Amino acid sequence: MPMLIPVAVLLLLGMPASALATAGAPSAGQDCTAQALPAGSAAAPVVTCYATFAQSIRAATSGRVNLPARTAARSVSLTELNAGPATPAATYVLSIDWTGTGYSGNSLTWYQSSKCGNFQASSMPSGWNDVISSAATYSGCVNTLYQNINFGGSTLTVRKDTADKTLGSFNRQTSSEKWCTASRC
Repeated sequence: MPMLIPVAVLLLLGMPASALATAGAPSAGQDCTAQALPAGSAAAPVVTCYATFAQSIRAATSGRVNLPARTAARSVSLTELNAGPATPAATYVLSIDWTGTGYSGNSLTWYQSSKCGNFQASSMPSGWNDVISSAATYSGCVNTLYQNINFGGSTLTVRKDTADKTLGSFNRQTSSEKWCTASRC
């Protein structure tokens, strides 16, 4: 019964009841994007979220890739993500992280202006620390997930242009990431 008052207050203020969700977790139904940063950067990645997965991919590719509105998150192929003209303003999907196993739940699409290189996120964006449960790589990238911020602790590597529908013992452990063309970043 004590939770009724906070929910009522939030609703009166025009805030969704989901604002009571666990701190640091993305809200249900979010498909987000973040630009991977150049190697050596200590800046925090900025996240932008969209109503659909298709909208997040359109944003992550600077409009180069337009998927049907109801596209399921893992049904998108490497060929589809590499479609469209390569213009100077084009951006490419490096990897996609999901909060659920089997490429389900909220998604975080990482992108950059080249197909792959040496990129990083020394800490996960707000709301994305220790929530990743599956991941896929694209654009010729290898993605190394790190247990701690600033690339410390245990690691898990998702090989080039592959996907891991479950991260096993690394489930919900990701606090920083790197992308590169080597066998491990």
